[in-house]
Amino acid sequence: MSTRGALGSFGLAAVALAALLTGCGGSDEHSGHSSQTSQSIAALPQQNSSTAATSSSAADPEVTIGEVPGYQAAARALRPFVRNLLTGDMDQLVRKCWTIEPQNARNMYADKDGILAAVAQPGVDGQFAAIWTGPALTVSAKRSEIGSGYACPRVAPNGTVNSFNEADARYTVQRYLSRWVGKPVDVNDIEGKYPLVCPGSVLSNNPGRLTGTTGFGEFSTQPTGISDVDVTVPVTNSSGVTQPMLFKTTIGPEGYCINDLS
Repeated sequence: MSTRGALGSFGLAAVALAALLTGCGGSDEHSGHSSQTSQSIAALPQQNSSTAATSSSAADPEVTIGEVPGYQAAARALRPFVRNLLTGDMDQLVRKCWTIEPQNARNMYADKDGILAAVAQPGVDGQFAAIWTGPALTVSAKRSEIGSGYACPRVAPNGTVNSFNEADARYTVQRYLSRWVGKPVDVNDIEGKYPLVCPGSVLSNNPGRLTGTTGFGEFSTQPTGISDVDVTVPVTNSSGVTQPMLFKTTIGPEGYCINDLS
């Protein structure tokens, strides 16, 4: 079991893994993390397609984004992210992309040249995300990201089936509990915009299960299947009682989601 830190059908996980490849959340609503940040766990744009959209001004470096046929909003929402990537301010990028576990965001966004080479290619509209594939990296932006206007993408080496890890599962539970204690990682981090509960989860039928939660402690994680991770954390209620809770997470259309707890 790794410190610091699912049920769900294998079929759903397989579909989600294949479609997301790489899967974030975001907008200029992505203004930054609160003080509760998880501690767990690239510059030669190419213009080789007539469908590429280029935007530049005196204030902004040239940004080349491959259009996604039939999905114009995809390139438009990715453009502000790429502009921020070009500035080289990783701290700002992590704050804006608060739906991705911070260290994972730093790791994914480190290869600026590879990302720029990928997003300059024409994109494709996948089942759950818009996807751009370059010589080495695949960049994918989920529909919730694109809808926000500021798409924080997931990035993975080409051919990666699952870019998610235990830190992503842990961060899902951290975000969920942070909402309950009144300290969400961002003011926009609400279930209606950024769902963390799996469809059909016990929490879907009993959304107030954690009512009265006032705090939580350190996380531990345990993989339990190809796409499932158990996350255990001590949770304190309004009576001052602290007890461990087990959150079962699995991969769905938006990344890791909570399927059950005990």
